[in-house]
Amino acid sequence: SWSLGAQEALFQMFGALDVARLSGQALLSPWVPAQVYAVLLLVQQQPAEQLHAELQQEVVSTTESLRSVNQNCAKLTNRLNIVEQRTVINKSQLADVTMAIEEHKHMKELHGLDRTAGAR
Repeated sequence: SWSLGAQEALFQMFGALDVARLSGQALLSPWVPAQVYAVLLLVQQQPAEQLHAELQQEVVSTTESLRSVNQNCAKLTNRLNIVEQRTVINKSQLADVTMAIEEHKHMKELHGLDRTAGAR
């Protein structure tokens, strides 16, 4: 009788063969049992599954990294906005101070002219 254990043993025997070295034409021979094709497909599928798992892990890691970068960008944008607001306020204050200095100079010049005119 055919058991699952016997089928697994046969599968492992065919798996031990390096059928990947056979040409495609040789694999099409009617003398090559179907189990050889099954093993070949399984062997080809395992690296693909491993690659898929690695890529999936990389996607998760990269997604987390992008979230972190986006959070840092948001923080930096907020800080930049605060700096821009302070810059506008500072420019306004500098303009006010400059205007006050100019007015003070102008008033000083006027008082100086009044004194020289009064002395004559």
